[in-house]
Amino acid sequence: MTRVLKAGWLGVALAGIFFYPLAAALDSDPYYLQWQPSHSVEALVALGLLAVICGALVYVTLPRESRGGTLALGAIALIPLLSLGAGLSRQLPIDDQLRSAWESGSVRYGVPAAIGIALLAAFFLRPQAVGRGLRRVLMVLSPVSLVVVVTLVRAMSGPGTVLASTASAPVAAGAQCSSVVALLFDELSFAYLYEGGSIRQEFPAFREFASHATNYLDVRAPGDETMVSVPGYLAGRPFDNIRVEGAHLDYEIGKERAPFNARQPQGLFARARAEGFSPEVVGYYFPYCELLGPLTDACRSFSFYNVSTARTGFSPLHPIMTTLILWPRQFPLGLLKNPPFAAFQRSLVEETTAFAERPIDASRPIFRFVHFSIPHLPFVFDADGYHPPFDPLRQTPDTAYVNQLHYADRLFGELMTHMRQDGSFDRTTIVLFSDHGFRSRGRETNSRHVPFLVKRAGQTMRTDVATPTAAEQLLMQTVSCQ
Repeated sequence: MTRVLKAGWLGVALAGIFFYPLAAALDSDPYYLQWQPSHSVEALVALGLLAVICGALVYVTLPRESRGGTLALGAIALIPLLSLGAGLSRQLPIDDQLRSAWESGSVRYGVPAAIGIALLAAFFLRPQAVGRGLRRVLMVLSPVSLVVVVTLVRAMSGPGTVLASTASAPVAAGAQCSSVVALLFDELSFAYLYEGGSIRQEFPAFREFASHATNYLDVRAPGDETMVSVPGYLAGRPFDNIRVEGAHLDYEIGKERAPFNARQPQGLFARARAEGFSPEVVGYYFPYCELLGPLTDACRSFSFYNVSTARTGFSPLHPIMTTLILWPRQFPLGLLKNPPFAAFQRSLVEETTAFAERPIDASRPIFRFVHFSIPHLPFVFDADGYHPPFDPLRQTPDTAYVNQLHYADRLFGELMTHMRQDGSFDRTTIVLFSDHGFRSRGRETNSRHVPFLVKRAGQTMRTDVATPTAAEQLLMQTVSCQ
Protein backbone atom coordinates (compact mmCIF):
# COMPACT_ATOMS: atom_id res chain seq x y z
CA MET A 1 0.00 0.00 0.00
CA THR A 2 2.87 2.36 0.81
CA ARG A 3 4.29 1.84 -2.66
CA VAL A 4 0.87 2.56 -4.23
CA LEU A 5 0.39 5.74 -2.21
CA LYS A 6 3.90 6.95 -2.91
CA ALA A 7 3.57 6.28 -6.64
CA GLY A 8 0.16 7.95 -6.71
CA TRP A 9 1.40 11.04 -4.93
CA LEU A 10 4.44 11.29 -7.20
CA GLY A 11 2.09 10.94 -10.19
CA VAL A 12 0.03 13.88 -8.93
CA ALA A 13 3.23 15.83 -8.30
CA LEU A 14 4.52 15.22 -11.84
CA ALA A 15 1.19 16.18 -13.41
CA GLY A 16 0.90 19.27 -11.24
CA ILE A 17 4.36 20.62 -11.93
CA PHE A 18 3.84 20.06 -15.66
CA PHE A 19 0.88 22.46 -15.56
CA TYR A 20 2.76 25.00 -13.46
CA PRO A 21 3.29 27.47 -16.39
CA LEU A 22 -0.46 27.46 -17.03
CA ALA A 23 -1.28 28.06 -13.36
CA ALA A 24 1.34 30.82 -13.15
CA ALA A 25 -0.13 32.54 -16.22
CA LEU A 26 -3.64 32.28 -14.79
CA ASP A 27 -2.41 33.87 -11.60
CA SER A 28 -0.33 36.69 -13.09
CA ASP A 29 -1.57 37.25 -16.68
CA PRO A 30 -5.17 36.01 -16.93
CA TYR A 31 -6.01 38.74 -19.44
CA TYR A 32 -4.00 37.07 -22.17
CA LEU A 33 -5.61 33.63 -21.76
CA GLN A 34 -9.29 34.63 -22.11
CA TRP A 35 -9.97 31.82 -19.66
CA GLN A 36 -13.38 30.19 -19.31
CA PRO A 37 -14.71 27.93 -16.51
CA SER A 38 -14.93 25.10 -19.04
CA HIS A 39 -11.21 25.48 -19.70
CA SER A 40 -10.51 24.77 -16.04
CA VAL A 41 -12.56 21.60 -16.33
CA GLU A 42 -10.47 20.53 -19.33
CA ALA A 43 -7.27 21.28 -17.41
CA LEU A 44 -8.35 19.43 -14.27
CA VAL A 45 -9.36 16.39 -16.31
CA ALA A 46 -6.03 16.51 -18.15
CA LEU A 47 -4.17 16.81 -14.84
CA GLY A 48 -6.04 13.82 -13.43
CA LEU A 49 -5.35 11.65 -16.49
CA LEU A 50 -1.71 12.66 -16.52
CA ALA A 51 -1.43 11.90 -12.80
CA VAL A 52 -2.79 8.38 -13.36
CA ILE A 53 -0.39 7.74 -16.24
CA CYS A 54 2.64 9.13 -14.39
CA GLY A 55 1.66 7.33 -11.19
CA ALA A 56 1.43 4.01 -12.99
CA LEU A 57 4.84 4.52 -14.60
CA VAL A 58 6.41 5.57 -11.31
CA TYR A 59 4.89 2.50 -9.60
CA VAL A 60 6.78 0.27 -12.01
CA THR A 61 10.10 2.06 -11.45
CA LEU A 62 9.98 2.46 -7.64
CA PRO A 63 11.48 -0.88 -6.59
CA ARG A 64 14.29 -0.60 -9.12
CA GLU A 65 17.56 0.78 -7.80
CA SER A 66 19.45 -0.04 -10.99
CA ARG A 67 20.57 2.26 -13.76
CA GLY A 68 17.53 1.19 -15.75
CA GLY A 69 15.14 2.19 -12.96
CA THR A 70 16.85 5.54 -12.49
CA LEU A 71 16.85 6.16 -16.23
CA ALA A 72 13.15 5.31 -16.45
CA LEU A 73 12.26 7.62 -13.58
CA GLY A 74 14.36 10.39 -15.12
CA ALA A 75 12.57 9.95 -18.45
CA ILE A 76 9.17 10.18 -16.72
CA ALA A 77 10.14 13.29 -14.77
CA LEU A 78 12.03 15.09 -17.54
CA ILE A 79 9.16 16.97 -19.25
CA PRO A 80 7.36 17.93 -15.99
CA LEU A 81 10.62 19.27 -14.56
CA LEU A 82 11.35 21.17 -17.78
CA SER A 83 7.84 22.62 -17.61
CA LEU A 84 8.33 23.72 -14.02
CA GLY A 85 11.60 25.36 -15.00
CA ALA A 86 9.90 27.09 -17.92
CA GLY A 87 7.22 28.51 -15.65
CA LEU A 88 9.70 29.67 -13.03
CA SER A 89 11.96 31.30 -15.63
CA ARG A 90 9.11 33.55 -16.76
CA GLN A 91 8.55 34.69 -13.18
CA LEU A 92 12.14 35.67 -12.45
CA PRO A 93 12.87 39.41 -12.27
CA ILE A 94 15.73 38.83 -14.74
CA ASP A 95 13.51 37.12 -17.33
CA ASP A 96 14.42 39.64 -20.07
CA GLN A 97 18.12 39.35 -19.34
CA LEU A 98 17.94 35.55 -19.46
CA ARG A 99 16.21 35.62 -22.84
CA SER A 100 18.80 38.05 -24.17
CA ALA A 101 21.67 35.92 -22.91
CA TRP A 102 20.09 32.80 -24.40
CA GLU A 103 20.29 34.33 -27.88
CA SER A 104 24.03 33.68 -27.75
CA GLY A 105 24.79 30.32 -29.34
CA SER A 106 27.43 29.46 -26.76
CA VAL A 107 24.89 29.96 -23.96
CA ARG A 108 21.92 28.44 -25.77
CA TYR A 109 23.73 25.21 -26.51
CA GLY A 110 26.55 25.27 -23.97
CA VAL A 111 24.41 25.44 -20.82
CA PRO A 112 22.09 22.52 -21.75
CA ALA A 113 25.13 20.51 -22.89
CA ALA A 114 26.95 21.15 -19.61
CA ILE A 115 23.90 20.18 -17.55
CA GLY A 116 23.37 17.07 -19.65
CA ILE A 117 27.01 15.97 -19.32
CA ALA A 118 26.94 16.51 -15.55
CA LEU A 119 23.75 14.47 -15.17
CA LEU A 120 25.07 11.66 -17.37
CA ALA A 121 28.31 11.52 -15.41
CA ALA A 122 26.41 11.35 -12.10
CA PHE A 123 24.08 8.73 -13.56
CA PHE A 124 26.91 6.41 -14.62
CA LEU A 125 28.96 6.92 -11.48
CA ARG A 126 26.20 6.84 -8.83
CA PRO A 127 22.95 5.60 -10.41
CA GLN A 128 21.30 4.65 -7.09
CA ALA A 129 22.16 8.01 -5.50
CA VAL A 130 20.78 9.85 -8.53
CA GLY A 131 17.57 7.82 -8.38
CA ARG A 132 17.10 8.46 -4.66
CA GLY A 133 17.91 12.14 -5.12
CA LEU A 134 15.40 12.47 -7.95
CA ARG A 135 12.62 10.90 -5.89
CA ARG A 136 13.41 13.23 -2.99
CA VAL A 137 13.37 16.26 -5.27
CA LEU A 138 9.96 15.23 -6.60
CA MET A 139 8.64 14.80 -3.06
CA VAL A 140 9.91 18.25 -2.11
CA LEU A 141 8.28 19.75 -5.21
CA SER A 142 5.03 17.83 -4.79
CA PRO A 143 3.18 20.65 -2.91
CA VAL A 144 3.41 22.67 -6.13
CA SER A 145 0.74 20.37 -7.55
CA LEU A 146 -1.68 21.50 -4.84
CA VAL A 147 -1.04 25.14 -5.76
CA VAL A 148 -1.77 24.30 -9.39
CA VAL A 149 -5.02 22.50 -8.57
CA VAL A 150 -6.20 25.35 -6.34
CA THR A 151 -5.42 27.88 -9.08
CA LEU A 152 -7.39 25.91 -11.69
CA VAL A 153 -10.35 25.51 -9.34
CA ARG A 154 -10.34 29.22 -8.52
CA ALA A 155 -10.26 30.06 -12.24
CA MET A 156 -13.29 27.82 -12.73
CA SER A 157 -15.34 29.88 -10.29
CA GLY A 158 -14.74 33.13 -12.18
CA PRO A 159 -17.33 34.63 -14.52
CA GLY A 160 -15.18 34.08 -17.59
CA THR A 161 -15.06 36.09 -20.78
CA VAL A 162 -17.62 35.80 -23.55
CA LEU A 163 -15.60 34.40 -26.41
CA ALA A 164 -18.28 33.95 -29.01
CA SER A 165 -21.62 35.57 -29.53
CA THR A 166 -23.98 35.98 -32.42
CA ALA A 167 -26.87 38.32 -31.89
CA SER A 168 -29.12 40.45 -34.03
CA ALA A 169 -29.71 43.85 -32.55
CA PRO A 170 -31.85 46.53 -34.22
CA VAL A 171 -29.79 48.82 -36.41
CA ALA A 172 -29.99 52.46 -35.39
CA ALA A 173 -31.75 54.80 -37.79
CA GLY A 174 -29.39 56.74 -39.99
CA ALA A 175 -27.95 57.03 -43.46
CA GLN A 176 -27.75 53.76 -45.35
CA CYS A 177 -24.06 53.02 -45.83
CA SER A 178 -22.48 50.28 -47.85
CA SER A 179 -21.10 47.43 -45.79
CA VAL A 180 -17.47 47.70 -44.65
CA VAL A 181 -15.02 44.82 -44.22
CA ALA A 182 -11.81 45.92 -42.48
CA LEU A 183 -9.05 43.32 -42.77
CA LEU A 184 -6.18 43.86 -40.35
CA PHE A 185 -3.19 41.61 -41.07
CA ASP A 186 -0.99 41.62 -37.98
CA GLU A 187 2.55 42.85 -38.69
CA LEU A 188 1.92 43.48 -42.39
CA SER A 189 4.88 45.63 -43.39
CA PHE A 190 4.79 48.56 -45.81
CA ALA A 191 8.51 48.19 -46.47
CA TYR A 192 8.10 44.54 -47.44
CA LEU A 193 4.84 44.99 -49.35
CA TYR A 194 5.69 48.10 -51.36
CA GLU A 195 8.55 49.05 -53.63
CA GLY A 196 8.39 52.74 -54.26
CA GLY A 197 4.71 53.58 -54.56
CA SER A 198 3.57 50.21 -55.88
CA ILE A 199 3.03 46.79 -54.35
CA ARG A 200 5.70 44.31 -55.37
CA GLN A 201 4.85 41.89 -58.16
CA GLU A 202 5.56 38.93 -55.86
CA PHE A 203 2.27 39.70 -54.09
CA PRO A 204 -0.27 39.42 -56.93
CA ALA A 205 -3.47 39.47 -54.85
CA PHE A 206 -2.50 42.58 -52.89
CA ARG A 207 -1.25 44.18 -56.11
CA GLU A 208 -4.45 43.46 -58.02
CA PHE A 209 -6.56 44.87 -55.17
CA ALA A 210 -4.42 48.01 -55.10
CA SER A 211 -5.09 48.57 -58.82
CA HIS A 212 -8.69 49.60 -58.08
CA ALA A 213 -8.37 50.94 -54.55
CA THR A 214 -7.17 54.10 -52.87
CA ASN A 215 -3.56 53.60 -51.78
CA TYR A 216 -2.65 55.74 -48.80
CA LEU A 217 1.12 55.86 -49.04
CA ASP A 218 2.05 57.78 -45.89
CA VAL A 219 -0.04 56.35 -43.05
CA ARG A 220 1.07 56.23 -39.44
CA ALA A 221 -0.27 53.44 -37.18
CA PRO A 222 -1.43 54.29 -33.62
CA GLY A 223 1.49 52.32 -32.19
CA ASP A 224 4.50 50.17 -33.02
CA GLU A 225 3.18 47.08 -31.24
CA THR A 226 -0.17 45.30 -31.25
CA MET A 227 -0.91 46.04 -27.60
CA VAL A 228 -0.81 49.79 -28.28
CA SER A 229 -1.93 49.99 -31.90
CA VAL A 230 -5.15 47.97 -31.86
CA PRO A 231 -6.66 49.84 -28.88
CA GLY A 232 -5.83 53.01 -30.82
CA TYR A 233 -7.94 51.75 -33.72
CA LEU A 234 -10.80 50.77 -31.42
CA ALA A 235 -10.77 54.10 -29.60
CA GLY A 236 -10.16 56.21 -32.69
CA ARG A 237 -7.17 57.92 -31.04
CA PRO A 238 -3.52 57.08 -30.34
CA PHE A 239 -2.12 56.35 -26.89
CA ASP A 240 1.35 56.79 -25.49
CA ASN A 241 1.17 53.34 -23.96
CA ILE A 242 -1.25 50.53 -23.17
CA ARG A 243 -0.56 47.91 -20.55
CA VAL A 244 -2.35 45.11 -18.79
CA GLU A 245 -3.35 45.79 -15.20
CA GLY A 246 -4.85 42.65 -13.69
CA ALA A 247 -7.92 41.77 -15.76
CA HIS A 248 -8.15 45.03 -17.74
CA LEU A 249 -6.18 47.45 -19.90
CA ASP A 250 -4.85 50.83 -18.79
CA TYR A 251 -3.90 53.58 -21.20
CA GLU A 252 -1.42 56.42 -20.81
CA ILE A 253 -1.49 59.82 -22.50
CA GLY A 254 1.10 62.18 -21.11
CA LYS A 255 0.60 62.09 -17.36
CA GLU A 256 -2.96 60.80 -17.66
CA ARG A 257 -3.55 57.14 -16.87
CA ALA A 258 -6.96 55.45 -16.78
CA PRO A 259 -8.72 52.17 -17.66
CA PHE A 260 -9.11 51.68 -21.39
CA ASN A 261 -12.71 51.82 -22.61
CA ALA A 262 -13.46 50.69 -26.17
CA ARG A 263 -17.18 51.49 -25.80
CA GLN A 264 -16.99 55.26 -25.56
CA PRO A 265 -19.18 57.21 -28.03
CA GLN A 266 -16.15 58.47 -29.96
CA GLY A 267 -14.82 54.92 -30.43
CA LEU A 268 -14.84 52.98 -33.69
CA PHE A 269 -17.64 50.55 -32.89
CA ALA A 270 -19.84 53.11 -31.17
CA ARG A 271 -19.51 55.28 -34.27
CA ALA A 272 -20.33 52.33 -36.50
CA ARG A 273 -23.45 51.54 -34.45
CA ALA A 274 -24.54 55.19 -34.48
CA GLU A 275 -24.11 55.38 -38.25
CA GLY A 276 -26.46 52.45 -38.79
CA PHE A 277 -24.01 49.57 -39.16
CA SER A 278 -24.44 46.12 -37.68
CA PRO A 279 -20.95 45.72 -36.14
CA GLU A 280 -19.06 42.42 -36.15
CA VAL A 281 -15.58 41.52 -34.95
CA VAL A 282 -13.26 38.56 -34.99
CA GLY A 283 -9.69 38.59 -33.77
CA TYR A 284 -7.00 37.22 -31.52
CA TYR A 285 -4.85 38.45 -28.64
CA PHE A 286 -7.49 40.83 -27.26
CA PRO A 287 -10.77 39.71 -25.63
CA TYR A 288 -12.74 41.63 -28.24
CA CYS A 289 -16.15 40.37 -27.14
CA GLU A 290 -15.58 41.58 -23.60
CA LEU A 291 -14.01 44.87 -24.71
CA LEU A 292 -16.87 45.77 -27.05
CA GLY A 293 -19.80 43.99 -25.39
CA PRO A 294 -23.20 45.15 -26.74
CA LEU A 295 -21.59 47.21 -29.50
CA THR A 296 -21.23 44.03 -31.60
CA ASP A 297 -23.93 41.84 -33.11
CA ALA A 298 -21.49 39.04 -33.87
CA CYS A 299 -18.18 38.40 -32.17
CA ARG A 300 -15.45 35.77 -31.95
CA SER A 301 -12.31 36.19 -29.88
CA PHE A 302 -9.19 34.05 -29.53
CA SER A 303 -6.29 34.04 -27.12
CA PHE A 304 -2.79 33.93 -28.60
CA TYR A 305 -1.89 31.23 -26.06
CA ASN A 306 -5.02 29.35 -25.00
CA VAL A 307 -5.84 26.65 -27.55
CA SER A 308 -9.32 26.15 -26.08
CA THR A 309 -10.46 29.54 -27.42
CA ALA A 310 -10.06 28.48 -31.05
CA ARG A 311 -10.70 24.73 -31.03
CA THR A 312 -14.28 23.73 -30.46
CA GLY A 313 -15.25 20.71 -28.39
CA PHE A 314 -13.97 19.35 -25.11
CA SER A 315 -10.47 17.88 -25.07
CA PRO A 316 -7.89 17.32 -22.30
CA LEU A 317 -5.24 17.87 -24.98
CA HIS A 318 -6.11 21.58 -25.17
CA PRO A 319 -4.58 22.57 -21.79
CA ILE A 320 -1.54 20.40 -22.50
CA MET A 321 -0.94 22.26 -25.76
CA THR A 322 -1.59 25.60 -24.05
CA THR A 323 1.00 24.77 -21.39
CA LEU A 324 3.60 23.94 -24.04
CA ILE A 325 2.78 27.16 -25.91
CA LEU A 326 3.48 29.08 -22.69
CA TRP A 327 7.01 27.66 -22.61
CA PRO A 328 9.88 29.94 -23.73
CA ARG A 329 10.75 29.71 -27.39
CA GLN A 330 14.47 29.28 -26.74
CA PHE A 331 16.30 25.97 -27.23
CA PRO A 332 15.78 23.32 -25.95
CA LEU A 333 12.25 24.12 -24.67
CA GLY A 334 11.32 25.50 -28.07
CA LEU A 335 11.61 22.00 -29.55
CA LEU A 336 8.42 21.00 -27.69
CA LYS A 337 6.75 24.42 -27.87
CA ASN A 338 7.02 24.80 -31.65
CA PRO A 339 4.73 21.98 -32.91
CA PRO A 340 1.63 22.89 -30.85
CA PHE A 341 2.21 26.62 -31.43
CA ALA A 342 2.42 26.02 -35.17
CA ALA A 343 -0.78 23.97 -35.16
CA PHE A 344 -2.52 26.63 -33.10
CA GLN A 345 -1.56 29.32 -35.63
CA ARG A 346 -3.24 27.24 -38.31
CA SER A 347 -6.39 26.98 -36.16
CA LEU A 348 -6.42 30.73 -35.59
CA VAL A 349 -6.20 31.45 -39.31
CA GLU A 350 -8.85 28.87 -40.21
CA GLU A 351 -11.35 30.12 -37.62
CA THR A 352 -10.73 33.78 -38.46
CA THR A 353 -11.14 33.07 -42.17
CA ALA A 354 -14.40 31.21 -41.58
CA PHE A 355 -15.79 34.24 -39.74
CA ALA A 356 -14.54 36.63 -42.43
CA GLU A 357 -16.30 34.59 -45.12
CA ARG A 358 -19.72 34.79 -43.46
CA PRO A 359 -22.36 36.12 -45.88
CA ILE A 360 -22.84 39.88 -46.00
CA ASP A 361 -26.54 40.67 -45.92
CA ALA A 362 -27.37 43.17 -48.65
CA SER A 363 -30.41 44.41 -46.71
CA ARG A 364 -28.41 45.89 -43.81
CA PRO A 365 -24.97 47.58 -43.68
CA ILE A 366 -22.39 45.51 -41.81
CA PHE A 367 -19.13 46.72 -40.32
CA ARG A 368 -16.90 43.66 -40.01
CA PHE A 369 -13.53 44.08 -38.27
CA VAL A 370 -11.22 41.12 -38.90
CA HIS A 371 -7.90 40.82 -37.06
CA PHE A 372 -5.77 38.08 -38.65
CA SER A 373 -2.85 36.57 -36.72
CA ILE A 374 -0.60 36.52 -39.80
CA PRO A 375 1.98 37.36 -41.07
CA HIS A 376 2.92 37.63 -37.36
CA LEU A 377 4.88 34.69 -35.98
CA PRO A 378 4.81 31.72 -35.62
CA PHE A 379 5.76 31.54 -39.29
CA VAL A 380 4.10 28.30 -40.38
CA PHE A 381 2.73 29.18 -43.84
CA ASP A 382 4.28 29.78 -47.22
CA ALA A 383 2.73 30.52 -50.60
CA ASP A 384 1.62 26.88 -50.91
CA GLY A 385 -0.07 26.63 -47.51
CA TYR A 386 0.75 25.17 -44.12
CA HIS A 387 4.39 24.06 -44.09
CA PRO A 388 5.86 24.81 -40.65
CA PRO A 389 9.67 24.94 -40.58
CA PHE A 390 11.76 23.41 -37.83
CA ASP A 391 11.82 26.72 -35.95
CA PRO A 392 8.69 28.75 -36.83
CA LEU A 393 9.65 31.46 -34.31
CA ARG A 394 12.94 32.40 -35.94
CA GLN A 395 12.78 36.01 -37.16
CA THR A 396 16.29 36.48 -38.49
CA PRO A 397 16.93 36.06 -41.30
CA ASP A 398 13.52 37.23 -42.49
CA THR A 399 12.89 34.32 -44.89
CA ALA A 400 10.12 32.75 -42.81
CA TYR A 401 8.35 36.10 -42.42
CA VAL A 402 8.47 36.69 -46.17
CA ASN A 403 7.13 33.18 -46.78
CA GLN A 404 4.18 33.84 -44.50
CA LEU A 405 3.64 37.21 -46.14
CA HIS A 406 3.20 35.31 -49.41
CA TYR A 407 0.53 33.21 -47.71
CA ALA A 408 -1.21 36.33 -46.42
CA ASP A 409 -1.34 37.51 -50.03
CA ARG A 410 -2.81 34.19 -51.11
CA LEU A 411 -5.39 34.20 -48.30
CA PHE A 412 -6.41 37.77 -49.11
CA GLY A 413 -6.86 36.80 -52.75
CA GLU A 414 -9.07 33.86 -51.75
CA LEU A 415 -11.22 36.17 -49.61
CA MET A 416 -11.64 38.59 -52.51
CA THR A 417 -12.56 35.71 -54.83
CA HIS A 418 -15.13 34.53 -52.28
CA MET A 419 -16.65 38.02 -52.10
CA ARG A 420 -16.82 38.26 -55.87
CA GLN A 421 -18.54 34.90 -56.10
CA ASP A 422 -21.21 35.78 -53.56
CA GLY A 423 -21.76 39.23 -55.11
CA SER A 424 -20.61 41.28 -52.12
CA PHE A 425 -17.30 42.57 -53.52
CA ASP A 426 -18.65 45.47 -55.60
CA ARG A 427 -21.19 46.64 -53.01
CA THR A 428 -18.78 46.54 -50.06
CA THR A 429 -16.07 48.91 -48.90
CA ILE A 430 -12.96 46.82 -48.21
CA VAL A 431 -10.06 48.04 -46.07
CA LEU A 432 -6.66 46.36 -46.02
CA PHE A 433 -4.34 47.60 -43.28
CA SER A 434 -1.95 46.67 -40.49
CA ASP A 435 -1.22 47.41 -36.85
CA HIS A 436 2.54 47.80 -37.36
CA GLY A 437 5.41 46.54 -39.48
CA PHE A 438 7.91 43.71 -39.08
CA ARG A 439 9.22 43.87 -35.51
CA SER A 440 12.61 42.36 -36.28
CA ARG A 441 13.33 45.19 -38.67
CA GLY A 442 14.98 43.56 -41.71
CA ARG A 443 13.97 46.02 -44.44
CA GLU A 444 11.91 47.94 -41.91
CA THR A 445 12.96 51.51 -41.16
CA ASN A 446 9.73 52.76 -39.56
CA SER A 447 7.40 50.09 -38.17
CA ARG A 448 4.59 52.63 -37.70
CA HIS A 449 4.50 53.35 -41.44
CA VAL A 450 1.85 50.82 -42.46
CA PRO A 451 0.00 49.87 -45.64
CA PHE A 452 -3.54 51.21 -45.79
CA LEU A 453 -5.74 50.55 -48.82
CA VAL A 454 -9.45 51.32 -49.17
CA LYS A 455 -11.66 50.12 -52.01
CA ARG A 456 -14.94 51.95 -51.71
CA ALA A 457 -18.12 50.23 -52.84
CA GLY A 458 -18.23 50.44 -56.62
CA GLN A 459 -14.67 51.79 -56.95
CA THR A 460 -12.76 50.51 -59.99
CA MET A 461 -9.87 52.96 -60.45
CA ARG A 462 -6.67 53.29 -58.46
CA THR A 463 -6.06 56.47 -56.53
CA ASP A 464 -2.91 57.39 -54.60
CA VAL A 465 -2.83 59.65 -51.56
CA ALA A 466 0.60 60.72 -50.35
CA THR A 467 -0.56 63.10 -47.61
CA PRO A 468 0.60 62.04 -44.10
CA THR A 469 -2.43 60.54 -42.36
CA ALA A 470 -3.24 58.82 -39.07
CA ALA A 471 -4.44 55.24 -39.60
CA GLU A 472 -7.04 55.39 -36.82
CA GLN A 473 -8.63 58.47 -38.44
CA LEU A 474 -8.77 56.78 -41.84
CA LEU A 475 -10.46 53.73 -40.36
CA MET A 476 -12.97 55.91 -38.55
CA GLN A 477 -13.84 57.61 -41.84
CA THR A 478 -14.86 54.29 -43.39
CA VAL A 479 -17.79 54.03 -40.96
CA SER A 480 -18.98 57.56 -41.62
CA CYS A 481 -21.82 57.90 -44.10
CA GLN A 482 -21.54 61.67 -44.29
